[in-house]
Amino acid sequence: MRGLILILLVINTFVVFSQEKLQLVTGFSGSFEKEVLSNSASQLYGGIGLDAGVRFNRNKGSLDVLLNYQFSSNVTYRYPYDSISIDNQKTEHYDAAGNRIRFPYRSLLRSHFVGLSLKYNFKKERKIVNPFISIQVLTEVGSNFKDGFLIYGSFIPSQTKTGQQSSGFGDIFLASNFYNSTPLVGSALGGVNIEFCQNTSLNIAVGYAYRMMKVKYAEWKEDEDVYKKLQSIPTENVFSHFLDVQLGFTYVFSFKNKPKPQ
Repeated sequence: MRGLILILLVINTFVVFSQEKLQLVTGFSGSFEKEVLSNSASQLYGGIGLDAGVRFNRNKGSLDVLLNYQFSSNVTYRYPYDSISIDNQKTEHYDAAGNRIRFPYRSLLRSHFVGLSLKYNFKKERKIVNPFISIQVLTEVGSNFKDGFLIYGSFIPSQTKTGQQSSGFGDIFLASNFYNSTPLVGSALGGVNIEFCQNTSLNIAVGYAYRMMKVKYAEWKEDEDVYKKLQSIPTENVFSHFLDVQLGFTYVFSFKNKPKPQ
């Protein structure tokens, strides 16, 4: 609630002191998030974003208040293989036909996010390149991967249908993390706008991103229905930190006043 009040106060300030009328603004962006300094630093996500909102103009800068949509997918995942070889400390995996798996990338965890972002653009007269800073908060509204397998400890999606094995008192169990949801994704970025023309600019940014993922952990026997067991298992929060790199385009709609008839 305090965060919402603060955002409303910032918007109100720009409305009161704005010296020009508001402008509509829209944008398209692509992003890569590489996990750093958390868990096993193995998570990697790619995303495509769309945003639309209003721009409040001032002499020394402008504030964009934007509604955001983002489609996000994993890049790294655990893939099935039939055999393995290690040569000069390099690991190679092979499928059942003996073919080397060259590109172990596949979209398994696909999510849809919506949220809000604020972007402040610094203006310098007659400058093609201008800096900006932005913050964004998103929440997941849909995913195809609920109760999907995650590798224990690294939380990257797994294509295999069996979890890691563990033993207890002579019995063999299967064990795995399971994906539930990602209720929070936040980022703080700094970058530059490169103007192509009066209304269109290329945006390049880098910064910090944060994800809170809800997961479950279960151990089960091969003849057990693990999904039935998951219904009674509570979720746990996993906090991850990322290096976020983004590239996008912004278009500002310009509405000129029509000249009054003589």
